[in-house]
Amino acid sequence: MDYDIDKVIVLSDDMGNEVEIEYIDSVSFGGRDYAMFMPLENDDDEVIIMQYDNVSEDYDSFIPVTDAKTMQAVYDLLRDKYKD
Repeated sequence: MDYDIDKVIVLSDDMGNEVEIEYIDSVSFGGRDYAMFMPLENDDDEVIIMQYDNVSEDYDSFIPVTDAKTMQAVYDLLRDKYKD
């Protein structure tokens, strides 16, 4: 499922630390929605995969994926979208 979100967003943690990330794409897996991001200040090919939830019209919730199997499955789905 694709979402209408800005290409670059700023995430902040509980400590007030902010990081700018670029939205790459999103997919559904296991009944949940996931989005892939890339940090703007990134010297390698690191990506961030987060579970996405549209809480309200003005608020989106992103939860980092910590389960290695889920992370790999979502990454594979996103990679396979662009094989051609």
